[in-house]
Amino acid sequence: MFINNILDLLTFITINIENADISNIDEFISDYQQIKPIEDPVFWISCGAFICLMSGLIFADIMKSKLRNWSAEKISPLPLENPRTMSSWFSFFTGLTIIFVSALSIINFSIIKSLIFSSIISILFGLSMWKAIKDLLVQVENGTIKEIDDFF
Repeated sequence: MFINNILDLLTFITINIENADISNIDEFISDYQQIKPIEDPVFWISCGAFICLMSGLIFADIMKSKLRNWSAEKISPLPLENPRTMSSWFSFFTGLTIIFVSALSIINFSIIKSLIFSSIISILFGLSMWKAIKDLLVQVENGTIKEIDDFF
């Protein structure tokens, strides 16, 4: 029964292809707008995602080593503002901005408006998360880490 349905479907497809007028297929396909790879929003979303992923992994590794040094050798995890930490954090939110700009350009936002909107969102999110991580590291250093239930 299942095999018969598949064979019927294949027969239907081959009959329709044989009867179709596909002599102008090259002209039909070339009528679509060609997008240069450098202008393709999907390319930029992929680049932004790659930048976010790599920067996030670098930042996570930096935090892991800070916490390991704190637990093993009591080396303070602060100050957080060293060049490696800042550059990985800035790179992550730059990648996030690229993703937002590209996503908004897919739905026909202008580049300038989407860049302004994406930059504002990334800056606000980045600053608030930076403050949260810094507060967490202060709590780690002071030994006053609260459980998540204590915050609510």
